[in-house]
Amino acid sequence: MDGKQKSPQDALDHEFANSTTCHGASRIANAKNRPHMALWTLVFCTAFGLCTWQVSDRFQNYFAYRTGTEINVQLESSLDFPAVTICNFNRLRASGVTQKDLTYLWTAMYAPVLMDNPEAVQTYVNSVDWDAFNVSTELLEDFPGYVRRNGFVLDVNTLVVCTWRGMECTAQNFTHVFTEYGNCWTFNSDKNSPLKQTSPGAGNGLKLIMDVQTEEYTEDPLLGNLEYGLIFQVHDQHEPPRPELVGTAVAPGSHAYASTFQTNVKNQPTPWGQCDQKKDGNHLKYYDKYTLPGCLLECRADLIASVCKCTPMYYPGDMDYCTPLNLTTCVVPTLATFLRNSNEYDACGCTVPCEYTSYSSQVSYAGYPSDRAARFYETTYNYSSGYLSKNVVLLDVYYHELRSTTYEQFKAVDESGLISDVGGQVGFFIGVSVITLFEFLEYLIMKFSAFFLFSKTSSITKPNKDGLKVNNALVYENTAAEFAEKTESTELSTIQTKSNGEKAATLDMT
Repeated sequence: MDGKQKSPQDALDHEFANSTTCHGASRIANAKNRPHMALWTLVFCTAFGLCTWQVSDRFQNYFAYRTGTEINVQLESSLDFPAVTICNFNRLRASGVTQKDLTYLWTAMYAPVLMDNPEAVQTYVNSVDWDAFNVSTELLEDFPGYVRRNGFVLDVNTLVVCTWRGMECTAQNFTHVFTEYGNCWTFNSDKNSPLKQTSPGAGNGLKLIMDVQTEEYTEDPLLGNLEYGLIFQVHDQHEPPRPELVGTAVAPGSHAYASTFQTNVKNQPTPWGQCDQKKDGNHLKYYDKYTLPGCLLECRADLIASVCKCTPMYYPGDMDYCTPLNLTTCVVPTLATFLRNSNEYDACGCTVPCEYTSYSSQVSYAGYPSDRAARFYETTYNYSSGYLSKNVVLLDVYYHELRSTTYEQFKAVDESGLISDVGGQVGFFIGVSVITLFEFLEYLIMKFSAFFLFSKTSSITKPNKDGLKVNNALVYENTAAEFAEKTESTELSTIQTKSNGEKAATLDMT
């Protein structure tokens, strides 16, 4: 045996460098000279550096949590028709209330004007002799019931014509709901079996002719609504209506065409999106399905209940309803302060649902009625042309196309994409794969095993430096002797086999 004897550790390193699938290691281990080794070391280190840079960039790209949106338009044979909530700008009918009641209400409504100065509000409330108004007991003790009976009603006088897909409908097909406009009425509110539209176009959905009864208006010009007409909202059956935010106004004397669109939205959970999967279940107390409007209404109701010890009739809750004076002196200022000082979505912890259906309408208008239609209404319903232009609204709500649009949010880089990116970079630059990782793990195990075995053998000898050197020499010498002995035995066996083979060949020739 020639050359310097390698230690077991060095032999293991050399074997790993020659057998690993990682590119460049064998080139360095088997370099012919030092310049050759330096060249391949430089190449390997450069490739490793570029690989590290690209891998870190791939991880940064993943943890940026970027998303994309896929849009899918699907034509349908039928579509679930939305709920349609209709309100009147007039909250109380003149024929149902007394002048004393109105004076009391509008006097109470003046308090929120002073809400920026709480002391002024309290001074104003204390300065008014509220008992002197002599209002009805129902107004003070059951304000929601008072509004329900004396507000906007849906009957044969206000709902002149109602058709659904050409078939007659009545006020019995509407359900009552309180909003900030008082009484409102919702068509197709059944959450379990909503109506379906099977043919597109106006007249194939909901068609209403309604009388807003402007002579019944009691709104104060300074503190109440200045408009007259209707306001409507199309929405999902699980979503509480909020016409004061997203409603569409319709003026009398016009034909409003509300072309409706259905949109399905699927959002990614945090941190990619803003939805919270924990809220998809029965998260809300008063609604059977989580929606953003429902969450905000419950949050406002809880805030008002904690401060004012009552619940407004247009908010959900199980406390006693607020009186008109509670509404104007506590509810309105409390809510205004809350909205001014905080972000409602953050303060309430309300996020967008992970999946929901929304509806929107594109409204166009036409003059109504024509002269011939006016003569027909005058004969049939005893409406003069002047009355029609100030009181009657024709509303068409329909799908102009039976199609649904789905917006689905997806991860721009998901887990499998990250693995592919990282695997592509390390494979391209240094040829590392999953197999290479197991090779390296095996190498580490063998390395530590050899180290501990070597340490155990060394501990048998005397713990001095010279003794350690002698012991190491003996170990290497014994190892070399055993290797030489095995080699010599193998060579003798080979010669003997060859000799026997030659003798056998001679006998055969003989």
